[in-house]
Amino acid sequence: MKTAVIYARYSSERQNDQSIEGQLRICNKYAQDNNLMIVDTYIDRATTGLNDQRPAFQQMLADSAKPVPWDIVLVYAIDRFGRNSIEIAVNKQKLKKNKKTLISATQRTSENIDGSKNLDGILLENMYIGLAEYYSAELSQKVRRGLNENRQKGLFCGGALAFGYRVQNKKVIVEPNEATIILDIYRQYAEGKIAKEIIANLAARGLTYRGKPFAMNTFYGILRKEQYIGVHHHDGEVYTNIYPPIVPKLLFDRVQAILAKNKIGSRSNLTEYLLRDRAFCGYCGKTLQGESGTARNGTVKHYYKCMGRKKFHTCSKSVVPKDKLEELIISETFRAFSPKESIEEVAELLFNFHVKKLQDQSILNILTAERDNIKKSLSNIMKAIEQGIFNETTKSRMEELEEQLAETENKILIEEYKTETQLKREQVIEFLTHSLRQRPKLLIQTFVKKVILWDDKIEIHFNFSDKTYPDENSHRDCLELTGSDSSRLVRTKGLEPPWSPTGT
Repeated sequence: MKTAVIYARYSSERQNDQSIEGQLRICNKYAQDNNLMIVDTYIDRATTGLNDQRPAFQQMLADSAKPVPWDIVLVYAIDRFGRNSIEIAVNKQKLKKNKKTLISATQRTSENIDGSKNLDGILLENMYIGLAEYYSAELSQKVRRGLNENRQKGLFCGGALAFGYRVQNKKVIVEPNEATIILDIYRQYAEGKIAKEIIANLAARGLTYRGKPFAMNTFYGILRKEQYIGVHHHDGEVYTNIYPPIVPKLLFDRVQAILAKNKIGSRSNLTEYLLRDRAFCGYCGKTLQGESGTARNGTVKHYYKCMGRKKFHTCSKSVVPKDKLEELIISETFRAFSPKESIEEVAELLFNFHVKKLQDQSILNILTAERDNIKKSLSNIMKAIEQGIFNETTKSRMEELEEQLAETENKILIEEYKTETQLKREQVIEFLTHSLRQRPKLLIQTFVKKVILWDDKIEIHFNFSDKTYPDENSHRDCLELTGSDSSRLVRTKGLEPPWSPTGT
């Protein structure tokens, strides 16, 4: 007597546990009639068959590779095993490799219970798979078409409902209390108030976002939501009859203009802050971020400001003029690494790092493994084709894999070329002596690990060195930053270079 397991599945489309009971009943009846012993069951509930990422299904495949006491996977119908022709072929091949057979209780399959080929079953099985895939695609298309028609009628079709609205009889209507809050937010922001001030004002009045205090990301999400002017986007289509407008179009446009302007300023797209993510407050440890402000005469000032002071109001660190601080750091970096012995020391470290990186072929190993996996997938498809499974989906998947294989093999060639390209010490010294000094940003990225600032001193931590320069207890005149005329400069050795001279 052969042993078998039952795999049963139902999707979410108007099916329930009764569907599982029916599948199990028919499979057990088939097993009884054909002298099969059922030793286990694998069940996926409310799970689509369009892909094989189903917990019980994956467990069944994994168990098939173990020395388990069963020979057959019994399903009610082929579409319970899956509805994606490629994945069905691949997963059937996995079962076959593990000496397991797929049998349907209601349909003819390509193999019989005893393992012999079923010639008419080969044709029928492919037809069942094609019909199942066609049914899924047609059903999905019908559902999308129906939802689109409902949206054209102005009906709500599910999903996240924007704050300020509620649904009544499938129509979106305005929630008056929440709409008042939204209008208040837009008006205050358009008047020039900052987000923190508006949020604090809302909290003081006891106003919440769905029972919780307004968060910063929630606040900005409200300011950017087009539903508040009656516009809703879905799948590339624009609908203007689903959400009733809450915010006047002129007010919305005014807020978007302010957001765009602030976005440019906050990200410093027009001004590059060379010490971004490298400057830290000596008092609270928070980062110093780039800030800008406009003086009464219209001049724009740029400076670094402690986030502990700006965001948390827990630090009193003074702001630092951007240009003066960056000039000082660049000047001291030149001073620290200008001696010939320092250049040679750094060049040696960089050269050794480059050699070590070339010897580390981890990227090449990853690409090689990826190439092998792609070839394995192509081999599985070829086996499926040899068994008579060939359609547009098979062809498309094969072309996709062949394209991936060609791209991966090109990457492998590039990595192999890199291992053959040896950088010379003289090139590194030339780069450090001349080229790097013409590029302040790269100079800082290469040598400066971090800069710690107090109001009366500055501490610079360099890469590549464990020396102190100047002496840790000494002071020297420097550019005036925050009212002080002195800085303490310390450099320490970094763990490894943050870059490779070749850019690889």
